[in-house]
Amino acid sequence: MLTIFLSLLFAPQLSGWELLSSVEIVMGYDDFMGAEVEQPKFSEQLKLREGKELTLEGFIIPLQQEADQDYFVLSRFPYQSCFFCGAAGPETVVEVYSGREFRYTDERVRVTGKLRLNDDNPLHLFYILEDCEVTKLD
Repeated sequence: MLTIFLSLLFAPQLSGWELLSSVEIVMGYDDFMGAEVEQPKFSEQLKLREGKELTLEGFIIPLQQEADQDYFVLSRFPYQSCFFCGAAGPETVVEVYSGREFRYTDERVRVTGKLRLNDDNPLHLFYILEDCEVTKLD
């Protein structure tokens, strides 16, 4: 326990997408899916940030057809390079729940919300941001 504490104390403090990249992805069997799926093993630094505010910049991947959205996926990369196109890993996308509608844009946005880690529900992404504020950047 002391070793973990000391390593966290002297480790560089990661933020944003670099923090979310501090995850190990392993294959494991999921009963609900009935198959092997990618599962996250979150770093201690990530576990300490759960429930705390996190700010990310990226691109909206819409999940609804309406122009105004209160739930979407934020991608570190533009749509043509994102996780869903096979060009990036699962640590580069986050589910966003804002509680307020935000008009879809293909320009970069900044999202700030409370981080929730997901290591047990294969129907959701590894990372979820709740109670978010969304701001258009470009």
